[in-house]
Amino acid sequence: MPGASFSPTEVVHFRHCGHPPNGGRTHGDKGELLVQPRSSHLAFGAGTLPGGGQLPFLATKTVPARFRGLVARPRLVAMLSELPAKRLAVIKAPAGFGKSSLAATWAEKLEQSGNCVGWLTIDSDDDEATRFLFYVSQALHHACPDVGAGAIGLILENNLIDPTAILSSLINDLAEIEDDVYLFLEDYHWLSASRIHQTVAYFLKHAPSHCHVVLTTRTEPPLPLATLRAQNQLIEIDSVALRFDMQETQAFLDSTKPGALELADMKLLQRKTEGWPAALRIISSMGSQSGSSLKEYVHNLAGSQRPVAAYLAEMLDGLPVEVVAFMLRTAILDRLSGPLCEAVTGSSSSRTILASLAQRQMLLAPLGNDGVWFRYHALLSEYLRQRLQTDRGVEVPELHRRASLWYASQELWTEAVQHAIAAGDSDRAISWIKNCAMALIKRGDLFTLLEWQRQFPDELMRGQSEVRLAIAWGLALALRFDEALKLATDIEGHIAATHLPDSSLLCECQTIRSVAIALKDDSERALPLAQACVSGSSDPWTANVASNVVRLGHMKAGNLKQFHATPWIPYSVEEDRRNVFASVYRHCLKGLAEERQIRLAAAEGYYREGLRIAERDVGPNSIAAALPASLIARIKYEQGQLDEAEAWVIDRASLISSATMLDCVWSSYFVIARVAAARMNFERARTILERAENQGIARDWGRLSAGAIAEQARLHLNDGRLDEATACVDRLERLARKYPAPRPCAWSEIEWHHKLARAHLLEQQARPDEAISILQQLQREAEAMEHRQFLICIAIRLSAAQLSAGKVAEAVARFRRVLAACAAAGLYQTVLDEGPIISNLLQTAQESGNFTPDMIPYVDRLLAGLHRAGQDNLAPASGTRILSALSPRETSILTLIAEGLSNKEIARSLDIGPETVKSHLKSIFTKLGVERRAQAVSRAQTLGLVTTQ
Repeated sequence: MPGASFSPTEVVHFRHCGHPPNGGRTHGDKGELLVQPRSSHLAFGAGTLPGGGQLPFLATKTVPARFRGLVARPRLVAMLSELPAKRLAVIKAPAGFGKSSLAATWAEKLEQSGNCVGWLTIDSDDDEATRFLFYVSQALHHACPDVGAGAIGLILENNLIDPTAILSSLINDLAEIEDDVYLFLEDYHWLSASRIHQTVAYFLKHAPSHCHVVLTTRTEPPLPLATLRAQNQLIEIDSVALRFDMQETQAFLDSTKPGALELADMKLLQRKTEGWPAALRIISSMGSQSGSSLKEYVHNLAGSQRPVAAYLAEMLDGLPVEVVAFMLRTAILDRLSGPLCEAVTGSSSSRTILASLAQRQMLLAPLGNDGVWFRYHALLSEYLRQRLQTDRGVEVPELHRRASLWYASQELWTEAVQHAIAAGDSDRAISWIKNCAMALIKRGDLFTLLEWQRQFPDELMRGQSEVRLAIAWGLALALRFDEALKLATDIEGHIAATHLPDSSLLCECQTIRSVAIALKDDSERALPLAQACVSGSSDPWTANVASNVVRLGHMKAGNLKQFHATPWIPYSVEEDRRNVFASVYRHCLKGLAEERQIRLAAAEGYYREGLRIAERDVGPNSIAAALPASLIARIKYEQGQLDEAEAWVIDRASLISSATMLDCVWSSYFVIARVAAARMNFERARTILERAENQGIARDWGRLSAGAIAEQARLHLNDGRLDEATACVDRLERLARKYPAPRPCAWSEIEWHHKLARAHLLEQQARPDEAISILQQLQREAEAMEHRQFLICIAIRLSAAQLSAGKVAEAVARFRRVLAACAAAGLYQTVLDEGPIISNLLQTAQESGNFTPDMIPYVDRLLAGLHRAGQDNLAPASGTRILSALSPRETSILTLIAEGLSNKEIARSLDIGPETVKSHLKSIFTKLGVERRAQAVSRAQTLGLVTTQ
C-alpha cells in the first residue's frame, strides 16, 4: 500500500463490525482491505506507545453510535448547511443535552450526501498525543482510504516521532483529495494534555479548506476560538440551542407517550425541565407513567423526585468532594456570583469553583452576557436544596444569614430580606424591608411584599410607616380592595394624630384609596379622588398612578378628549426602570382607548411597548408583563389568529386573574372561552364563562359577571336555546339594577350587555321591531361615549333585526358599512362569531349588488370562515355515521382512551395484545380523520361518541 510498509507485528487489527473498518472500501476487484488483519486478536493492535506500552485499538471508537427514535430537530440540522464554509464546529453542553445525537445526525446526513466522514469517540485513555493522533489517523483512514495510512505507519515505526510530522502526513494526504472531509471528535472534554490541543490547533490552521472538524464537549476547548470567530470560521452550539423548544418537546412526547398529556401539561413540563433533553427522556421512559398518572407526575415534578434525582445524584458522584460541597451550600441562592458564593461558603476557592462549573456548563445558566451572575437549572436547584437539608440541615440558617449580610452590603435589599427571613432573623428583616418595599411595588412585585406582611405580626409592623404605606399600595394593586382601604384609613388616622401632619403622605393615602376604588371598577367614584392628587403630589410615582386612575375614569365616561389631556410626569431613564408598573399601566390604558376606537394596530403598538418595558425590567413572567399580554391576546383573537391568541394567556391565566385590572381579566376569559367555542368545545366555553361570572361575584365586579353572562346568552341564542338565553337576560337585568349608572362610567357597560342580549333574544322570538327600538337607543348611548368597538356589535345586530323585519335595504346598507369598517380596522372574528345570521346578511348583500374590489378579499375570508364553522356545526350530526363505521372493539378502545388509559392498560382490560391495540388505534384515527389520541378523544366528544367526567 502506498505510503506505508507494515511488518506482521506492526499491523493494526480491527474488530469485525459487519463491514470493513474503512467503511467497506476495498482495492480492486478482489475486495482486499486497505489494512489487512493478520492476527486472531479482534480488538487490539501490536504497536507500541512511548515507554514501551502496547498500542490498543478499538474499532468501535471510530464508528458513531446509532440513535433510535430521535426527534427531528430541523432548526439544528439546518445549521449543517453552514459547515462546508467553516473550519470548526463546537457543540458544547453538559451531559444529557443531546450533543452526541446531534453530531451523529450530522455525520449521517453528510455520509448520505457522499462526503467523507471520520468519527472518533474520545475517552480518558486518549489523553496522550501519540495515542490521540493514532486514533485520529484511523478515523480519517476509515473515512477516506487515501488518507492516514502514512501517519499510521509513522506512529507504529517510531513511537517518539514529533506530532508535527504525523500531522504533516495527514494534511498532505488531505491536500491530495478533492472531496470535503469531516472529522468528528466526540467527547473532546476528556483531553487535557496541552500537546494535544496544540496539535488540533495546528491541524485547524494548516489543513486544506475542504477539511472540517466538529467537536462535542462539555467544556470550552482550549483552542484558538477567538481567532476562528474573527475569521467567521466557527459554528458554536451551546446548551441554550440544544434545549428542546416547545414544538420539539411536543413532537418528542407524541412519539414516546402519544396522547398522554394535553398541551397545557406539555407546556408545564417544558417549563419545569427548561427543555433539558435528558430529563424529558427520563420522564418519557417511565413505563408505569401514562395518562392521568403521568399528568400528576408532571404537575408534581421536582429535582428531588425519582428518577430525575437518581440521574442528578450520579452526575454529582462524578465530581470532586469540594465541588459537591460548594454546590450544596450555594443551593440556597436563586442566583450566584463569585463574591456572593465566597461569602456564603466561607471558602476562598469559591470563585474558582464557580468559574469551573460555568466553564463545564454543569446545568449552570448565565444570567446576562457579562459572565458575572449564574443560576442552577431548576431541577438541579431543587435536588441540591433537598440534599442540603438532608445532609447538612444544621448549616442552612447560617448560610442564609451570610447571604443576607452580603446582599445588604450591596444594598440589594429584596434578597437581603428574603435570606434574613429564611435565617430566622426577623428583627434584621423588618429593619431592611423599608429599604425595598416601595421598589417592589413600583416593579409590580406585589406578592413578595404581601408575603412578608403575612409572616410578621401587625404589632411588629406598626412602627414602620413607610412599610405600611407600601403594603397598602400592594393590597390595592393586588385587588384586595377592602384591606387596602382599611389600612389607608388607619395610616391617615396615624398621620392626622401627629403634631404636624405630612400633606404628601395624606395625598399618597388618597391616591391609594382611588386605586382601590378604581380597580374595584367604581370608576365614577375614583375619578374625583385621583384628580386632586395628580397636581397635589410632588412624588412622580404617586402623581402618575393618580394620572392613570384619572385616565381610566375619563375613558369609561367616554371623555376621550380629557383622557388624552391628562398630564403625565415623564420619568428619567433610570426612574422609568424603577417605576415599571405605572408605565406599563399607562401603555395598557392608552391601548384600550385606541381599541375602543377600533384602531387595533395602534392599540397593539401600545400593548407591545408596555410588554417590552415589563420584560426588560422585571421579566416575562411578571404581573407587569401579564397586563399587556392579556390585551394582545384579544387583538390576536379579533384578527382570527386563535392559536396565537390562546397562547398569550393560557400560561398566564392565573397571574392575570390574581393581580390585573378587570379589563385584563375579562380579556383573558373572553379569549379562552371564544377559542373553545370556535373549536366547537362548548362545554369548556361554558365552564370558563361560569368561572368568570363567579369571580365577578366574589370580587364585586359586576361588569365581569355581565360580560360572562352576555357571552353565555350569545352561545344559547346561536344554538336556538331560548329558555336558557331568557334566564341569562334576566340575570343581566338584575345586575344592571345592582350597578346603576345614571352617568356614563364603567358600570354603563353592564346595561349595554343587558340591552344587546335582550335585543338578540327579541329578534330570535320574532319580535324584530322591539329589538330595533332597543338597539337604536343603545346605539345613541354608545355614540355619545365614542365607543366604536361596541357600536360594531350593535350595528351587526341591528342589521340582523332589520333583515328579520323585512327592511332589507336598510339592513344591507348598514351591513355594508359595518363590513367596510371592520375590514379597515382588521376586525374579523367579531363578525364571524355572530353566527348564522352573518351568512344570511352576506348572501342578501351580494344579491343586492357586488362588493367593491377592495372588499372582495375580506368578504371571501369571511365566507371561508363561515364555511369551516358550518362544517364543524354539522359534525355532531355525522356522529351516528362514524359510530356505525367503528367496530364494537374500536368503540370500546375509544372509550378507554377517553378515560385516560394507556395502550398497555387497554390491552390488559380487553385481554388483547398491545400490538392489537395499536392496530385498532390506526383504524380509529383514520375513521375519525385525526392523527393523535388527544385529537381522537376531542373529536369523539364533539360527535357525542364518548363522554368524560
